[in-house]
Amino acid sequence: MDRMLYTAMSGAQRSLAAQDVASHNLANLSTTGFREMLTLSRAVDVQGEGLATRVSSQLTTAGASMAQGTIQTTDRALDVALDGPGMLAVQGANGEELYTRNGALRIDADGVLTSGGLPVLGDGGPIELPLNAIVHISADGSVSARSAADAPDTMVLQAQLKLVNPEVIPGSPALVRGEDGYFRQPPTAAGEAAPPLAADPLVRVVSGALESSNVSATDAMVAMINNARSFEMQMKSIDTAERMAERGNSLLGTD
Repeated sequence: MDRMLYTAMSGAQRSLAAQDVASHNLANLSTTGFREMLTLSRAVDVQGEGLATRVSSQLTTAGASMAQGTIQTTDRALDVALDGPGMLAVQGANGEELYTRNGALRIDADGVLTSGGLPVLGDGGPIELPLNAIVHISADGSVSARSAADAPDTMVLQAQLKLVNPEVIPGSPALVRGEDGYFRQPPTAAGEAAPPLAADPLVRVVSGALESSNVSATDAMVAMINNARSFEMQMKSIDTAERMAERGNSLLGTD
């Protein structure tokens, strides 16, 4: 009887974990540049005394879908969408280089170009722009600006966005997404921090546009319904096992 309970319990736990992932994807349906979280179920032998007759179901995150999201025109000068594979490099709070597809850029009070509140990295570190300047970002990531002191027909090159493409490095491990939603290099086999990715001049951006989340609302809703049904089925199995145990105890008491 405990085998049935254990199998149903692990299945219910897996369904709840999958439901969390599906709801997280659905919650980020309108998040700019969000990459869909992928999951994978696997069977794990239960370790312990006796024969290995028990297997539990565990859910693991298999990374993120890097499929292209829809590019929507905004006509805002600081908006950029990654056209094809590639990511923007930003600087984390501890100086670590992070990667994102969120191209809704802002200029903070100090003139620093930011994405999601983090400084956007260029060829010389965080990019600083003149305050109240007119900014233009080219397809190759060149950032030009015209301040009030410049001639009307002048655009001065300020920096080059650091655009990376981890997919072009053969054998390189996939980037991992942290709890903060940013992607980063996984540690090396020795447990040390991996060096930052090199800039790829072939990565292109679309100025005046944003890339939507690549989550499909229909697929996310279907996944949530399937997970709910799976959880309900597992709970019915647990209830059946409990009633069978009660019936067995009753028969033993009668004898």
